[in-house]
Amino acid sequence: MCGKLAIGLVAAAFCFAGGNQAEQRLSTGSILVASDKLADPNFAESVILIVHYDPDEGTVGIVINRRTEITLSQIFPKIKHAGADPVYMGGPVGITAAQALLRSPEKTEQTTQVLGDVYLTGAKDVIEKSIGAHTGPSKFRVYVGYAGWAPGQLETEIQLGAWSVMNRGPKVVFDEDPDSLWTRLTHESHLQIAFSNLMGISCSQIFVEPIQRAAQHV
Repeated sequence: MCGKLAIGLVAAAFCFAGGNQAEQRLSTGSILVASDKLADPNFAESVILIVHYDPDEGTVGIVINRRTEITLSQIFPKIKHAGADPVYMGGPVGITAAQALLRSPEKTEQTTQVLGDVYLTGAKDVIEKSIGAHTGPSKFRVYVGYAGWAPGQLETEIQLGAWSVMNRGPKVVFDEDPDSLWTRLTHESHLQIAFSNLMGISCSQIFVEPIQRAAQHV
């Protein structure tokens, strides 16, 4: 009986750790996936990488799945090897400024680590150097604009169901088909919800009540 109770307690702890509010997992490097009911044109069907998160300062993110028709060669016409790779619309704020996400085995000057080997930079010389080195889109992408939330604002939006929070590796940031990224992640999110519904009504009914009954017989 004690063994069964111990197993139940471990399962209940896992259930509550994974099934509670999404904002508990919110951090720099998290991925936000817009709800299919989110109608705001700035964020509809968007996938956002959180590049800065501080509960007291607010949140900054970059939309990673919106390619524009503008190319690197159009923005940086004087740089050799600035080819036809697209520039991305990173968000509705500060659209006159450019920043880049790049993959590097180690931190370099004027970059900030976001996730694993993914770094953010707004330094013009770093961006131009990467373009000049003909760094491909699997390791380097340029964005104009960003998304920003005041302290507590994003957490409230998550509670209201506007966003799903996912934790993914660097590969999703440089996905080969960003145009379909939102659809694929949304489908994955829906499958997770459906699976949770199949597993039971609630963590309390699955684990807590049986554990309480078992404890009475220990």
